[in-house]
Amino acid sequence: MAASVPPAAGRTRGIPPLPLLTLINFFNYVDRQVVYGMTPDIGKAFHLTNFKLGWLAWVNLFVFALASLISGPIADRVGPRKVIFTGIMVWSIATIGSALSTSFPMLLFFRALVGVGEGAYGPSANTLLCADAPPEKRGRALGIYNVGMALGGTSGLVLGATLAPHLGWRGVFWIAGGPSILLAIASAFVAAPARLERPQALPARAYLLSPTFILALGGGILATFGASSLIFWTRQLVIEDRHFSILVGSIFMAVVGLVAGAGGVIVGGYVGDALSRRARGGHALTIGGSMLIGAPVGAVALLITGHPLFMIVTSAAAFLFSVYNGPSAAVVDELGPPQYAATLQAVFLFGIHVLGNAPAPMVVGWLFDRTKSVSLALQAAIVAFAISGVLFILVARRQRHAPSFH
Repeated sequence: MAASVPPAAGRTRGIPPLPLLTLINFFNYVDRQVVYGMTPDIGKAFHLTNFKLGWLAWVNLFVFALASLISGPIADRVGPRKVIFTGIMVWSIATIGSALSTSFPMLLFFRALVGVGEGAYGPSANTLLCADAPPEKRGRALGIYNVGMALGGTSGLVLGATLAPHLGWRGVFWIAGGPSILLAIASAFVAAPARLERPQALPARAYLLSPTFILALGGGILATFGASSLIFWTRQLVIEDRHFSILVGSIFMAVVGLVAGAGGVIVGGYVGDALSRRARGGHALTIGGSMLIGAPVGAVALLITGHPLFMIVTSAAAFLFSVYNGPSAAVVDELGPPQYAATLQAVFLFGIHVLGNAPAPMVVGWLFDRTKSVSLALQAAIVAFAISGVLFILVARRQRHAPSFH
């Protein structure tokens, strides 16, 4: 069993990490997702096909993944606070820069730059929270943190869909980017050690190449593919395909994100902690079970056309799929010693965003262009969720017989 430092060892005085990073994560996802609520407006402005619209997500997420891969080892060396500050400042400026774009390539450049900042932020934030919380409370801390993701992602979609017709998509980017600059300044005062001191262990590649980590990475890739597909094409599904009005559709998307999405994240964190106290692998088991239950629910939701039943079943599916975001970072943290915490998080984020998040909107867009049915195209996301569930069940089984690093 590898030794570990106590949580929050060496923490300096400052703003408590969990509430500040949760608020930052909210605006992180507002800035990332706001573009998805404005795809029809941006598409008309630059005369884009559905496939080309998918590039807005792909370029952001591909660069995000590269930045995550690079920033993790840097955070392990220089400490998370400096990396977090830099990341927030970069994505804030780039979001405002998106408003100034006069061509589609220019907009792609700024969306890529948003990915640089968010990629620097993600691994460091996960690492700091895992170091700050004791192991038995790590899932709930990450669950609370990822409520910011659920609420921010939903708010970004709704903000884009409701304000773009009135202010224009450029005006919405101005509104989305401003608050994060203030949060970047606040992050410079977050309570965090200058560096996360770690005991020595085997080389990082020994943990990155372990079968359990690879299974978890595969599950994360597929879960992220499914989530990215649904997030990007939700507006098309709800407003264009199911013919909700913009107002009613936006309210419905907001309620799903605020109640079902955030609720799933919190429940996932708490259930993962409870199961982990009984046996190792509880966090992975929580994810696997929710995915396997959610897949058939999601498949049925995509077949329903009546508004009331569609809303009920879709909300249930969103809740089950959102459970993943509570304990997922805790699963990764459990797969290696604290010395390589940020590196493991970085490689995991790199993989899920390059192979799952980035291609998902384009793949579903390609299927949509050929089937002429967004509901049918999104069944690909449901298949991805189901396979992800199987992989996380396998991760949980392997963890029960593996050494603990915490």
